[in-house]
Amino acid sequence: MPYDWFAKLLHWLMALLIVVMYLFGWAMDDLSLAERREALPQHASLGLVLLLLALVRLDWRRRHPPPAYPASMSRRQQKWAKGVAHAFYALMIMLPLAGFLHAASYVDFEVRVFGNFNLTALLPSGETLTGVFRAIHVLFGWILALLVIGHVGATLKHALVDRDGIPARMIPFLKVPK
Repeated sequence: MPYDWFAKLLHWLMALLIVVMYLFGWAMDDLSLAERREALPQHASLGLVLLLLALVRLDWRRRHPPPAYPASMSRRQQKWAKGVAHAFYALMIMLPLAGFLHAASYVDFEVRVFGNFNLTALLPSGETLTGVFRAIHVLFGWILALLVIGHVGATLKHALVDRDGIPARMIPFLKVPK
């Protein structure tokens, strides 16, 4: 049984935005201070959108439980799949929060979400605090990237080796086997 259309929409929209944000964040390390002044508020604004989408997605999942795993999946595989799903949700919430704390303690300039809300007014600015929140944000980003790679790898395994219909639960153009 596949996920409903709204769960699929949220999944793929967030997947796209997460890839964009990862590339965006990675590229910011190479920007000058003036370029970062332009890019960081956009990154923070998109991060807020992702955080809100993650909360909507979490609420949707709570009210619309995912379809059962096929009997062909071992209990161990099911536990891993559930654990990875929980880790994704935790990171989709903690990563933007860490980014906002990083922005809130930023020392070089104000960071305004959507051009209005000044994040840097929330916390005292300081290089030590900024460095800690940046390190946490980057660490969560790398963990999320590793989870995405593992998730894609597991999806390919289910599609090409197990052929058990797991990918068809979330990929819109695939048919779920009967």
